[in-house]
Amino acid sequence: MFTYRLHLEDGSDAGEATYAQMIQPGEEIIAGSNERFRVVDVVPFEEEDESPFVGLLHVEAAKSPV
Repeated sequence: MFTYRLHLEDGSDAGEATYAQMIQPGEEIIAGSNERFRVVDVVPFEEEDESPFVGLLHVEAAKSPV
């Protein structure tokens, strides 16, 4: 399992989320209370960090389907 911190592009915290696979830029994810986000960037954490997170996801609100 891969746990990430989520931050919006303005720098505000959007919580954390855990996924079964590594997340890549451009993917749409669901986090929080079923909120859809598009991943803008992934910043991996170094293995020697003692963080429970594998990285930081910079996200933006996903556009609704038309």
